[in-house]
Amino acid sequence: MEKSISQPPFAKRVKDELSHNSYSTEEKKYILSGFARNGGLFSFGKLPALELHTQLASTAKLLYSALQEVYSLAPTIQYERKTRFGRGLTYIVKVQDKRLFDVMQDLEILEDGIFRIPPKEGVRRKNLRFLVIGCFLANGSVNNPSSQKTSYFAEMAFTDKQDALLIRKKLDSFKGERTMSFKYIKRREQHVLYLKKSDQISVFLAYLGATEEMFEFENARIIKEDTNITNRLSICDAANYSKSISTAKKDIEAIDTVLKEKPLDSFDKKTQAVLKARKEKAELNYRELADYVSQQEEIPITKSGIVHILAKIRSQAEEINEEEKKKKKEQEE
Repeated sequence: MEKSISQPPFAKRVKDELSHNSYSTEEKKYILSGFARNGGLFSFGKLPALELHTQLASTAKLLYSALQEVYSLAPTIQYERKTRFGRGLTYIVKVQDKRLFDVMQDLEILEDGIFRIPPKEGVRRKNLRFLVIGCFLANGSVNNPSSQKTSYFAEMAFTDKQDALLIRKKLDSFKGERTMSFKYIKRREQHVLYLKKSDQISVFLAYLGATEEMFEFENARIIKEDTNITNRLSICDAANYSKSISTAKKDIEAIDTVLKEKPLDSFDKKTQAVLKARKEKAELNYRELADYVSQQEEIPITKSGIVHILAKIRSQAEEINEEEKKKKKEQEE
């Protein structure tokens, strides 16, 4: 029997699609900026060095080509195997070059390799999407929409609070993306923007350009929500059935009490039919019982008619029970 091949986590599939999309040199610049400011390690030495870590080969290739095309640098790609927590391979795009001081400043990340720079060109509308793509590729995640155990959730983690709040403000200002309303939270040393509403996550995936995975997300969401609706209906049906059985039991107890005092044939034909049907069909609710009497006994009656007759029987049963209690108390005295 062949083993089924499991799919990569949904977040990885989204990142893989984004990494395989086509971008211009200018667009790659801002993807590189978004990634490096949140997933880059800049260090000094004989030559300044920049390391970009990712778990996806496609993302590593995108970053590699960005460094080459935008700045004519000569990066290398290495990898190391992580065995803890099942992370697998980590790809490291590394470049050492004295021009990195100027590169980091041009990417609006660091000035003189030390001072943090807020993005200005990167948050212009024409560039923002690509900056956000880079941020998501570096430290973004989105839950599997098919999972029944977890709720919908998408996030991007930033190393700088001002970056997170600025990007949130810019995304919220777009009329076309007004359905995205990111929330902010600080988690340990990271500043996180997140979405929890499924329709907003779909808009976000479409905004990034992960069109195929957005459709996958929507399909899974529809199936999941349809399943949840079906489950809720089943629970409601079960609760209603249980309630009907409980009501029928009380009705039958009342009928038995009354019939001890009055014979069945002392009632009119409609009442006789209802009492017989109630005792024989305990699983039916009042509407179904009315249909049964109307069809099987050929005696027209509505749900209200059923309720009226059985309410009267319960009232008579209560009177009989009260009278028996009174007699018993008198005898004891």
